Amino acid sequence: MREALTEFLQEVRRAGLPISIAESIDALRAASAVVAERETLREALAAAVVKDEEDRPAFDDVFDRFFDAGDEPGKRRRRAAERGEAEGFGRGRGEGSAGEKGVRQLFDARSDRTPTAASKGRLTPFPRESPRPGERLRRSRRRELLRKPFRDMDPLEAEELVDLAAMLSRRFRARLRRRARIGRRGRVDFRRTLRRSVSHGGVPFDVRYRRRRPGRPDLVALCDISGSVRTATDFFATVLAPCAEFFRRVRLFVFIDRLVEASIDLGRLVPHERVDFHAFSDFGRVLADLDEARVTIGRTTVVVVLGDARNNRRPARADLLARLRIRARTLWWLNPEVRSRWGAGDSAIDAYRPHCDALLECASGAELLRALARLTR
Repeated sequence: MREALTEFLQEVRRAGLPISIAESIDALRAASAVVAERETLREALAAAVVKDEEDRPAFDDVFDRFFDAGDEPGKRRRRAAERGEAEGFGRGRGEGSAGEKGVRQLFDARSDRTPTAASKGRLTPFPRESPRPGERLRRSRRRELLRKPFRDMDPLEAEELVDLAAMLSRRFRARLRRRARIGRRGRVDFRRTLRRSVSHGGVPFDVRYRRRRPGRPDLVALCDISGSVRTATDFFATVLAPCAEFFRRVRLFVFIDRLVEASIDLGRLVPHERVDFHAFSDFGRVLADLDEARVTIGRTTVVVVLGDARNNRRPARADLLARLRIRARTLWWLNPEVRSRWGAGDSAIDAYRPHCDALLECASGAELLRALARLTR
């Protein structure tokens, strides 16, 4: 088992997560202390080596690739376990239960290994797969593409970025699913837990949780689809598409000079009405359209605006944004333009800034992902 975990930690380092020797030792100790259950092992290792929540998707990806046997029965068992219907992993009793076999299944050899070591009771890792040709180059290309500013991309790179976003959206959805599980009973309340532990000599036997937050929020998103920010909007829509289930209601709107309701189809925003792509941007008029449409916005509504606030020197109508902020739970503005250009020329972002709970620079795919991660904390 120690050899398997050491090999796993090396794979995690190759994925870009910094892991010190002390953290490796903590991971080995954590793995030896948990029960023979897949998800418990995952969380124990993550607690030891993942220091930044933004690194959690990369960790989960390595964990799934390293410990998956790749067989369909195993995949069915994992899907059943997520629904709480699994036949094992900590719930079964007796010799045939997966609760006793969980870790053994994770560390048993793949089909090209003989089962002699496992049958003798030793936990042996499967051999590390040699990198596929070009895999390292593809990873480097992905990182380069995510760091490149949206405005510097050519059409082919924009299409490539949207394809990459489809893969990243699955990781983002997994992040939201973990948050939803935590939200069912609330996060650990460390202050109350420590107070309770005084009567037990400082041992936290009685773990206390914060009160769970209200139910799922509503989402209203206003997305600029003018030529200057269309790539950022497509990326945003592709990442957001699989996450609609985590909101109670989702209303999506696109705009250039007027507001048009839209939906997401195959990861792309599809306007419900005709849009004049040759029009000049006018966010002031868009805000007036939203006010007249009487879209339901209440104390559970999260409003997200994605746009560069380039208003062609037309009235900004920041008063309408202020009225919108009063009605909503929170208002975030994601600006896909480099910060050095904010407020220059026909940019009206300075007029809108005071009415935003957060105004974030999202000039590249990596920055937009970080903004979405912050939005879902």
